[in-house]
Amino acid sequence: MSRRLGVDGRGALRRHGPLGLAAILLLAWSLLGEATAGLLFLPIWIVTAQLIAAGGFEAARLRRRAWLGQYLRDDSPWHRWLRGGLLMLIRHQLLGACLALLLLVKLRLLAPVYWAPLLVGVVGLVVLRYVLQRRLARHVIAEYLPAVTRRLVVWPAASLLILALVVQALWRPQPYLVGLGWEQALVRHVPSGGDSLLALCERLAEAVTLTQYWAMQNAAEHASLGEGLALLGWVLLLLTQSAFGWAYVRLLVGTDRLADALRPPAGKPPAS
Repeated sequence: MSRRLGVDGRGALRRHGPLGLAAILLLAWSLLGEATAGLLFLPIWIVTAQLIAAGGFEAARLRRRAWLGQYLRDDSPWHRWLRGGLLMLIRHQLLGACLALLLLVKLRLLAPVYWAPLLVGVVGLVVLRYVLQRRLARHVIAEYLPAVTRRLVVWPAASLLILALVVQALWRPQPYLVGLGWEQALVRHVPSGGDSLLALCERLAEAVTLTQYWAMQNAAEHASLGEGLALLGWVLLLLTQSAFGWAYVRLLVGTDRLADALRPPAGKPPAS
């Protein structure tokens, strides 16, 4: 019994370890000093973008394969032409780069309290994937089961994480901006920093965050623009938190996709 538990434990570590490692590396990135982070920003951005793109590209190829199997004959040359190639890859590379930039910059500005839902999100993703995989195992072809599970787990995991991030953003103390002009609020609360690409992106992200709080707090002060200002604040809040939560879950899914590709097939021991 103990031997079996040991084997199961090692198997679980191999299966879920990359997700935990990705979260730990992101936490380490958020704690790096400004100079070190500026030097490492470009290579970390490239790696993060590749991980996000890997999961998105897999899901897109899966959708395209299902569409082709439903509408085209197996012997049609359109199967090869439409299965998804360079153009699809470029699109997901660009999307991955944008999401990776947002994720890496936002992580640097997060208060430590935000790491609770982020770390819980890793556990939640693992649990959701396990439940879905168990339920789908009797219905989905074994070859496609991991990819189908990864695709289906994104929306519920991201939705729960985004909800937690929005609630936490509203719950945390905010700078008091009532009565201040927008430019005055930026000058007062957005600190000047270095001239590196990362520093510029961080200041832009801080300006967006401050704008959403300024709009929500000052809506009542501007009678003619009150509803528009409140709407602007809520839209910015929902967009930024949603994009960040989506990027984080996409990174975890892409990490799992890469780990799955590098894992030896079932029944074949890893090379020593």
